[in-house]
Amino acid sequence: MKICVIFGGAASDNIKSFYVKDGTMYNYQNDKPHIFQSAYSSEFTTQIWNYCFMSEGGCFWNLTEWEDELPEFNPDVIIYANERLGLDEEHWDKYSVKRLKDKYTKAKIVGYVKETTVPKHRFDNWIRFLNECDTVMAPSSGHLKELPIYDKIQSRLNERINFCTPCPDNIDFIYDKFYSNEKDNAIFAYLPTSIHRRANTYKFAHYIGDKYNIPVIEKPFNSSNEVKQHMSWKDFVELWSPCMYHFNLDPDINQPGIQATLVANVGSINIGGVNESHHLLYPETATCDLNKLENKFVEYLNNPKKRFEVIEYAWNKLNEFYGEKVVMKQLLRAI
Repeated sequence: MKICVIFGGAASDNIKSFYVKDGTMYNYQNDKPHIFQSAYSSEFTTQIWNYCFMSEGGCFWNLTEWEDELPEFNPDVIIYANERLGLDEEHWDKYSVKRLKDKYTKAKIVGYVKETTVPKHRFDNWIRFLNECDTVMAPSSGHLKELPIYDKIQSRLNERINFCTPCPDNIDFIYDKFYSNEKDNAIFAYLPTSIHRRANTYKFAHYIGDKYNIPVIEKPFNSSNEVKQHMSWKDFVELWSPCMYHFNLDPDINQPGIQATLVANVGSINIGGVNESHHLLYPETATCDLNKLENKFVEYLNNPKKRFEVIEYAWNKLNEFYGEKVVMKQLLRAI
């Protein structure tokens, strides 16, 4: 089954189109091995782009590169996330589902709900886009599907939403590259890109570090202290994965929590936050209550057996909810 992932007028326009051949990504423009920030190498990428590796001959298209002529390809499934300018009337024809169906007559087109924060002036056209697809998928393995926004979306759709794993990463690959039974007794303080999701992670991490004499690792910042320095995905994971504890007090309940799945994949312990994956993988610390988090941290710090139990639980749940076989079953069920 050939799978094609498409972004239409999205925020990720800097990611160039690629195709996968013999397990390697190649750039359409020059046919050379391809890599971008969310990829470990030209043989491995993360998140939604991993669909392209889940069957032979997958590809990713950034439709901003194909406004004049679509590629010659024969996909079985198209996973299409159309957002931003792709929903505007003046760009509608170039990003329409009809254009894809006219070219790829046998393909099942899956409308993918990559984000639910579609602005009001584009919301009606977003619903129109989803209804023109053959089916609709939205990322959730837990509580996200219960959010009120999905009731609003569902009330406007012709078909039922199929909920799927938010981040179909290659668990075995990440395990082989980054998992370790020997962790540094250290804290990594993680900050999401969005400022409103950072909460008091840094302050709490340094409070715990100072009180219990544990080093705190941070990602480097630019001089403005606001914009993160560019790091490759590989360098970033190598920075934090040796740490036993990963502090991430993200208070946004509307987020799937991709970072926590990586934490479980490398054998570390996530502390704090209420993203969906936090509840599924680390239920004991899926909170922003600082007293509860400190009590749990002290318990883990003083009890190696308990640490092992937490890591083992997260690993088992990771495979239960996020494994590639699970993802493929969900996709086949949706189409």
